[in-house]
Amino acid sequence: MGKELNPCGNIFDIQGFSVHDGPGCRTLIFLKGCTMQCFWCSNPEGIHPKPEPIYFHSKCILDKNCIEACGHNAISTNGSRIEIDRTICHRCGDFKCVENCFTGALKTNGKKITMKELTATIQRDRQYWGEKGGITLTGGEPLLQIEFTESLLRECYNAFIHTAIETCGNVPQNHYKRIAPYTEWIIFDLKHMDDTDHKRGTGISNSQVLNNAAWLAENFEGKLLFRLPLIPGFNDSNENIDATAAFLTRIGIHEINVLPLHHLGREKYRMLDLTYTADNTKLSTPEHLDKIQNRFVDKGIDCWVGADTPF
Repeated sequence: MGKELNPCGNIFDIQGFSVHDGPGCRTLIFLKGCTMQCFWCSNPEGIHPKPEPIYFHSKCILDKNCIEACGHNAISTNGSRIEIDRTICHRCGDFKCVENCFTGALKTNGKKITMKELTATIQRDRQYWGEKGGITLTGGEPLLQIEFTESLLRECYNAFIHTAIETCGNVPQNHYKRIAPYTEWIIFDLKHMDDTDHKRGTGISNSQVLNNAAWLAENFEGKLLFRLPLIPGFNDSNENIDATAAFLTRIGIHEINVLPLHHLGREKYRMLDLTYTADNTKLSTPEHLDKIQNRFVDKGIDCWVGADTPF
């Protein structure tokens, strides 16, 4: 795939045979680090930018090997499980605790990977993609690791591999300018049109998100697909649906993919000493999703729900 490149990236997963994150069959590469703290996030292991320990309580026998191995006093026990001081742990990175856990209760979430290692995996998967397949960079927010992401997209694009990214939109606009020449699809999340509500749900303003969305709609020459992660009680009101449709119309976009909330990632929060505050958020019924879809259509926006997207 061309000359070897220097940048390394922090990833937390690679998944093959995906059919929901771009056209055809794809390899998904999950990069660590995100600027948002969405309370419903299904990939909390992608929020912190660097590798970190993840704790599987069911495998722990409290032999205290990890406590003895930790040279920073970041691990203790409350008698029934270990407790990790993440403020200390995130400054460490030697993972002596994981090395000395012999039951698999502690594992490393994420790893540093070289361009050579990652492109070898991509080439291995390439034979299974079919005509429309390729890679999709997701996360986390892949554009936080801009040097690595730009290099990877350029390497794949020059090797005639279809390239796509999934982004939350909250990165400097220049990052999109850098990757645009090597990216064929951008899948862009719109979380909420109201700035106050956006801050309440994600921890940050939507100003940069909307500015980037408008810039891409005007300047990006590839496929730009907007997605709305539909969170009942947060962004499914008639007012927000109408505002989203109006924004898309204003920037010249006439389709959206609605992704219904699921709770499949909830168990990972406790493993990372995080709190899953969406636990009591109810899932959308088929009738509710039909209502949302029809409201977009009535506003002149083609709406695809979940995996029912014409990739």
